[in-house]
Amino acid sequence: MKEHAHNHDHMCFCACTNPIVTLLKEDLFGPENLALMTAGLPEKKPEVVQPAPILFTGGIIRPMIDGKADVVEAIGFAEGRVLATGSLSLVTAEMDAHFKDEYTVRNLEPNQTLLPGLFEPHIHVVFSGLMASFADVGPFDGQNIRQGYDKNWVKEQLKASLPPESEDAVLFANGLDPALLTPYSKDNFKDIDYTFLNEVSKTIPIMVISASGHTVYINSPAISKVYQKNEAALKKDGYSSETEFEIVGRGLLQEETGLLYALGTFLPQIKALAKRDMNTNLDDFFSEANSRGVTSMYDAILEDAYLKYLNPYVDSTKLRVRLGGARYYDPKADFAHLPAYEAVEKYRDLYFGHIKVVADGSNQGLTGYQSEDYACLPETYKDGIFDFHPQDTYPALIKLIIDQGWPMMIHANGDKAVTLTIDAYREALKTYAGTPLRNRIEHCSLFSNRKQLDEMAELGISPSFLIGHVGYWGFIFKDIIFKGQQLDGYDKVDMLDLCKSALDKKLRISLHSDHTVTPIGPLRMMEQSITRVMESHPREDGSSPVLNKDECLTPEEALRAATYDAAWQCYAEKWAGSLPKGHFADFIILAEDPLSMAHDKISMNMRNITVQETWLGGNVVYRNSNIK
Repeated sequence: MKEHAHNHDHMCFCACTNPIVTLLKEDLFGPENLALMTAGLPEKKPEVVQPAPILFTGGIIRPMIDGKADVVEAIGFAEGRVLATGSLSLVTAEMDAHFKDEYTVRNLEPNQTLLPGLFEPHIHVVFSGLMASFADVGPFDGQNIRQGYDKNWVKEQLKASLPPESEDAVLFANGLDPALLTPYSKDNFKDIDYTFLNEVSKTIPIMVISASGHTVYINSPAISKVYQKNEAALKKDGYSSETEFEIVGRGLLQEETGLLYALGTFLPQIKALAKRDMNTNLDDFFSEANSRGVTSMYDAILEDAYLKYLNPYVDSTKLRVRLGGARYYDPKADFAHLPAYEAVEKYRDLYFGHIKVVADGSNQGLTGYQSEDYACLPETYKDGIFDFHPQDTYPALIKLIIDQGWPMMIHANGDKAVTLTIDAYREALKTYAGTPLRNRIEHCSLFSNRKQLDEMAELGISPSFLIGHVGYWGFIFKDIIFKGQQLDGYDKVDMLDLCKSALDKKLRISLHSDHTVTPIGPLRMMEQSITRVMESHPREDGSSPVLNKDECLTPEEALRAATYDAAWQCYAEKWAGSLPKGHFADFIILAEDPLSMAHDKISMNMRNITVQETWLGGNVVYRNSNIK
């Protein structure tokens, strides 16, 4: 029998290159199914209602002009844009000069706070829409780690979601995260297999996508269907019988080959879900974003397959957020035919600012590419996965894209992947002589040494941090995944998300959710960057353990990362991220000021500040139902 292993000659995926949309794009977004998915969309995009002029004063108004959190006395909006900010007399004079007797004045309550709309700079729209149809067995309850998230809870959720018995019945679920199952143990990574899922059902096929997106777990009925459909290929892989496939494979299908086996087997059911739910799911997704203060999003991977659906959706729907993103090109494709880069001068729905490349996997999924084997050894690649073999193809690809004038955002999680990415950027930029590019490293989780921040500053590369790594998984990294390991003389986990050090090197940073990896919520991300509390840490003594307090941001720094600098990273600073004259009237009203919270009250509370209203282009797109 052949050794059951992969050769890494493929792109791996987290949310950035998700299994369903990427692997099944020709089927899921093929002409026939695409027509069914878009049939329910309006024939014509609704016209935007011209908003009435309005002046706000009172409360706390922070327009974040030039990235500064200074308070102003008043702000005036008209025709969907900012007309004036500053003193009440100045703003009143401007409003009178252009809209005398036409505008209203709204006096905010003392604690009410008006801020620019918050920015999600790395999110996955289409994947989020599709996954909303799957049963949720993830570790989050709202924006908090779910209490009682253990194997029994997962089983009960799956049992409650089982469909009636039928020939086509299958249960799809998403978000299973062995790293956060309690009690925390390295054994959780190997205990989820076909025997675990058989305790849910031995007759209905079950397919569960892991939170990191690198593994699909299937039960015995699903194993049987997968083997029958893919028998010839699986025999070539060394599985001589269905029994051997079940016992040796254990119902864990990983990476591109394995995931394609599972997803291809159940493609008709997946297509049916997309046809039934996709439009409604996206509407709900954007509504949830508004409820958490988001007015702008940047999709971290917009490949052609996504756009076949997303373009019709955008063309027929009045978007509740500003939407842009990064074009994705498969490294196997011919990059010589990239479209010419056009600098983003003014907003248009679904604008493009970067090219996206994925270098490795997920640290909590044990697939981020590390310089040292994981302390909690995965069953496959002990140091994680790097997506380019041989490795010299990686800098060559980066140089090819940059030479064509495209800014890049590169997914790199493990410390070895981050090192290789900085090296690749350095080589590519040696001969680049064009317009300065806002190149990024996505997640940028672990640095091999702190001098790499100097290199990033010198090369003009900015990091976007998945700050949930600190808040949600910090303790798991510390106690299990990287236990006892060091980098550059520091505990390895203390090299995670070096937010403050990046600012000290004059880098402009942002914070992102990578939804569906973590929940939407810039206020929560601000909180986690300010406190760096490890939320999964057992707190028998009532303590709130902090992961590397030297990397904590101030509230002002965190707000800038969630507004002004996020917009800059996403080439949106000419219309979003702050509220100077001429910018869109995209703003939020909070029940209290996140910058005025007592420091000892921020942890687990800033995320719960009530978003009372969210405005886009001067129109209300969300109003909290409890606000009269």
